[in-house]
Formats: sequence, structure tokens, C-alpha cells
Amino acid sequence: MSNARRAKSHITKQGPRWQRRPADRYKEILEAAVRAFGEQGFDGATLADIAERAGVCAGTVTHYFGSKAGLFQAALSDRFLEDVLAGESLLASHRGPARELLREIVTRMWEQLNRPGTLDLILFGLTKAHDFPEATGLMCREIGERWRRVIGAAITAGIERGEFRSVEAELQARLIGSGLLGMLVGVHHFARFERQPPLPARLFAQYLDTIDHALAALPVRRESEPLSLGEGL
Repeated sequence: MSNARRAKSHITKQGPRWQRRPADRYKEILEAAVRAFGEQGFDGATLADIAERAGVCAGTVTHYFGSKAGLFQAALSDRFLEDVLAGESLLASHRGPARELLREIVTRMWEQLNRPGTLDLILFGLTKAHDFPEATGLMCREIGERWRRVIGAAITAGIERGEFRSVEAELQARLIGSGLLGMLVGVHHFARFERQPPLPARLFAQYLDTIDHALAALPVRRESEPLSLGEGL
């Protein structure tokens, strides 16, 4: 099938973009903005480029978001707020071991942060904190704090059930979140300079195992049992 026939078939199945519902166009513009800002930065990305990626005219982008600054703030809020809402929903609905809950939360965060453009949007948002304090504040404070509360609640539940040892849940949540971001920067930006970088999937699996070992409750030892090598040091 020729490219022209494939394109015509796609339009027939999906409908031309101008016929799509406003909610669809809105979401497509936000996704296009994440990719454009992540690849080109705020100064390099243009409304015309973002509109082309989304399959709409530049006037449509302006109609929804007013300006490039407004679009940037909306893109940050949409990408990260949607993710944290999913995490909060998972926390509320989970019925099972806290260890499984925590692993699922961290896995979802890893998958969401690996979505195209997300990490670059985070890094760019931090560099533009002075220019966009409201958007960056939303990303770093409200969303960051909400993710930490989700992780911390899972850890607290594990402590109460005896699955996890007693730790400061909020501090542990910070460590887990910081570790994820550090791994992502390594995978997406530093790995290309290494001769034999680890596979991201293996790296993340080891990270989950490290969390398990760090939080696992120590078995209760009877007084008559001898100390194992290293225990009690």
C-alpha cells in the first residue's frame, strides 16, 4: 500500500483532526508541547511547530492556551498531575501486602517518568524556575509532595503491618523519589558516554530489590539463638 493510501486509510478510520472533539485536540496539543519543549526547550519551540505536531493550526493553540507560557504551564500540570492522581487512586484501592503496593507505585512512577519528553520537561522546568515560578512550584511542591505522601503512606502501612522495619517514612519516600530521578538522568543522558551501560530494565529491577532489602523487617530472634555473622554490629 502506498503512503498516500495508508494516510487516507488512517484518516478514514480516525477521522481528520479538525473533526475530532475539542477534548481530543486539547490533549493532543499538550502531548505535542511536551515533546517540543523537551526536545527544543522553551525558547526553541514555537507555537507553529507545536501546532504542526498536534495537527492543528497555530490559532487553535492560542485559543486554548493563550500564549506559549500558558501552554508550558498547562503541559507541566497535565503531565505530572495526571500521574500523581493515578498513584493516589492506586493507594486508595489496593488490598494486599504493602510491599506489593510500594513496588507497584514505584514501578508506575518509573514507567511514567520514562514517557517521551517527561524527563526533559522536568529538567527544563527546573532551569526555568525563575521565569515560571508558578509552574515549577506546582511540579516541585504540590506534585512532588503528593508523590511523597503516596510513597510514605505505603511505607507507613508496611510498618504498621510488620512488613517493614521502623523508618522515617517521609525521608524514605524522598530517597526513593530522588533515586528514580537519578537513575533516569543516568539512563537518558549519561549512559551514552559509558562503554557498557546496564540495561535500564535490569537497573530498575535491582533498584526495587534494594528498596525491599532496605525496608524489610528483621526477623524476631529468640534470646537462645546465636547472633549471625555481622548481626548486632
